[in-house]
Amino acid sequence: MKKLIIALGLVLCSVTFANAQGGGGQMGTPAERAERSIARMEALKLTADQKAKLTDVYLVQGKSIDSLRVASGGAGMEGMREKMAPIQAATYKRVMVLLNDEQKKSFEAMEAERRARMNN
Repeated sequence: MKKLIIALGLVLCSVTFANAQGGGGQMGTPAERAERSIARMEALKLTADQKAKLTDVYLVQGKSIDSLRVASGGAGMEGMREKMAPIQAATYKRVMVLLNDEQKKSFEAMEAERRARMNN
């Protein structure tokens, strides 16, 4: 009986530890990531129409990146970066089309700051 309890405890600890490691689950679903992207853009004072259209743009990006991750089967981050670059560039262009001139300037500044943080 003691061995069974110890074995179950070890299995429970292993499962808990594996779940804590995260993997892709920490990033959230494409919808959650789209929501976070829109939330980061609050300073741009987006209209409701812009928010809806941008959510769609970020959903498409999220789904594309998720399918890329699945297709790559755990390839290294460098390989993923190269494959994700065209998706991110297309998203950037779609976002810029939806913003007015003032918002574009602010968005470009936000992106430049984000890139600087990522490089450090």
